[in-house]
Amino acid sequence: MKKSTFQTESRTTVVPIINVSLVVVLTLMMISPMLSTEDVEVNLPEARASEADDTDNIEVIFTLERDIIIGEDRIKLEEVAQYMGSMFEGAPHTVAVVKADQNLPYGEVEALIAEVEAAQAPRIALATKEKKEAEAGQ
Repeated sequence: MKKSTFQTESRTTVVPIINVSLVVVLTLMMISPMLSTEDVEVNLPEARASEADDTDNIEVIFTLERDIIIGEDRIKLEEVAQYMGSMFEGAPHTVAVVKADQNLPYGEVEALIAEVEAAQAPRIALATKEKKEAEAGQ
């Protein structure tokens, strides 16, 4: 009598591993913008203006303590043009949004704007808070 030999094949199903990996990646992609933004307190002046599309905006934050923050980096006023120069190359629709505290002297804000202009910014905008309608009528 002949003995039968069965060969067993071991298979690992990778579909559940791929599904879990995709869920983790999507979750990280959704929460990553919230993790990278730093809350910096800036008291913006009030004005009536339309909101700009923020898809190609680069925020330049100028705090009352004279800190200049671009992205997550704190830089000095003299370094703004050099730091931002490469950001505007090949990006004609980019807007440099300057968020300066309203209690800063205008001359200091003007010096920051001059540095952003020296970096060849295609467009520069000044951020403001929306003026309330009740205050606008007075």
